[in-house]
Amino acid sequence: MKLENSFDVAAPPSEAWAVLVDVQRVAPCVPGATLTEKIEDNAYKGSMKVKLGPVSLLFEGEAKFVERDDANFCARIKAEGRESKGRGGAQADVDFLLVGSREGSAVTIITDLTLNGPVAQYGRSQGIIASVAEEMVTRFADCLRDKVLTQNDGVGVSVSPKAPMQEQSTTTSGMNILFGALKRWVKELFSRGL
Repeated sequence: MKLENSFDVAAPPSEAWAVLVDVQRVAPCVPGATLTEKIEDNAYKGSMKVKLGPVSLLFEGEAKFVERDDANFCARIKAEGRESKGRGGAQADVDFLLVGSREGSAVTIITDLTLNGPVAQYGRSQGIIASVAEEMVTRFADCLRDKVLTQNDGVGVSVSPKAPMQEQSTTTSGMNILFGALKRWVKELFSRGL
């Protein structure tokens, strides 16, 4: 399934890009994600906890930059993982594109997601998965703005020092993501007149 999400960052493209491709720095902003190991310059091991209603899924796997164009601010990451309780797996090709905007930079994320095994049943609820993805991107962008990019005396935006960030609470973010996603999904259903 294809998912497309976007958000704005109040920083010029060159500054925003330098932060976005610093995986170790931004990983704590991804709800439910834990970075466990840097394998090589462009490859990482980690886990991702996602809660859909009463079901908690924990994927463990690897992500790697397979394309990265720093001059044009675009990249592709290939990620794959297995669910820790043997309920299947997930593969994703994630394309990032950053362009200048009035606010500073606009980031577009296009994800081609494939689920297999028992977890593939969630693929049938594409609306819920799209809503969860949208909520996760929103929370990622908010964290990025609050903890990585900071206001510089109201004049502009600066990049905060490379201090280690606290990992978000996966339980809290999981519930918040679920409720946020359900709200988005219901809103979308009503906007279509269903």
